[in-house]
Amino acid sequence: MKRNIKILQINGFRGLFLTLFIMSCLIAGFIAFPAFLSMNVWNYFSIKLGSFPSINFFQGVLLWAILVFSVFVFNRKKFIVSFSTQQELTEDEVKSVISRIKSQTEGKEENGKG
Repeated sequence: MKRNIKILQINGFRGLFLTLFIMSCLIAGFIAFPAFLSMNVWNYFSIKLGSFPSINFFQGVLLWAILVFSVFVFNRKKFIVSFSTQQELTEDEVKSVISRIKSQTEGKEENGKG
């Protein structure tokens, strides 16, 4: 059993209202306000450039979620997403792969006939 368990005790209506107030402030501060800003920035550039449509608040929330998720993914020390070019095989590696494929197909043909 864990000894360092943190217990949050909510007493009465005052504690319930205080908890709801704190939760609503966190949601407004970390979700609603940045989504509102991203929506307004997007709409500002859509009016100025005229090349893409304007968005509503729900789409602003989605845009904010995409931005946060992208920053989270690309700022990790161990990358989930990696960008690199594929290395070409040498002639010896290509010959060994082809010989393995041939031996596997010959083995399947022998098993299928038997």
